[in-house]
Amino acid sequence: MALTLSPEAQAALTDMADATGRPASTIAAEILLEMAPMLHDAAKVTRLATAGKNAAAKRALAHMLGDGMASIISEQLPLKGTR
Repeated sequence: MALTLSPEAQAALTDMADATGRPASTIAAEILLEMAPMLHDAAKVTRLATAGKNAAAKRALAHMLGDGMASIISEQLPLKGTR
């Protein structure tokens, strides 16, 4: 998989690679691997929201982020029937 990174993300990976003496690709792969559960959760929330299952999406989001952040983020979701 090839990734196109913003200049900011590239600079951050380069900085970390320089600091650790490890390849930037290894650092990026490790970060993505650690984020895999969050990416799966975000995909679940998005699927629920786009299917119009708003209450289930908000519950899943609250489980993932906590009630306060879920409330803020749910305002940005493409919830069907609310816009």
